[in-house]
Amino acid sequence: MTIELIGWVQQSIERICGSVAGLTEAQVRQPAAPSGWTIAGLVGHIHDSSLFWLHNVIAGVPMTFNGDDEWNNDPESTMPQLLSRLRTDTARACDAIEQLAADAAPGWWPEGAWGGYRQETIRGVLLHLLYDNAAHTGHLDLARERIDGGVWDYGRDAVRRPDQR
Repeated sequence: MTIELIGWVQQSIERICGSVAGLTEAQVRQPAAPSGWTIAGLVGHIHDSSLFWLHNVIAGVPMTFNGDDEWNNDPESTMPQLLSRLRTDTARACDAIEQLAADAAPGWWPEGAWGGYRQETIRGVLLHLLYDNAAHTGHLDLARERIDGGVWDYGRDAVRRPDQR
């Protein structure tokens, strides 16, 4: 089951990358919500979150964790660099954990984080990550539609803009 869930994690990353394909640097850096987050910032957050859950929590590589999720709304990397890093680092982290048992305990957990929230199994952590990625995909889809009218077309497995049929 771990391999199946890891496959879904990797597919979710590809879906996220597809949601922003073709946007300009200016478009991915304009605020997408009143809070000021940008598409580039959200992609950076998805990268950091994916690595946190896969590399730190599941693989058991402890880190200093202060519980504050700081948005970097204007990462210095270009969007192609951000997407490449997201794909590469997620694939590497997934490869490192693919042989772990789904019912095994995560290798590390930030004790006391999130008011005691905790996942007891690798399966639970992977499902949490998929849940997060699904929410962020929705955020990206809404931001994309607002920017250029593009909507995800499951038949094409890509974004379709209003000027396309």
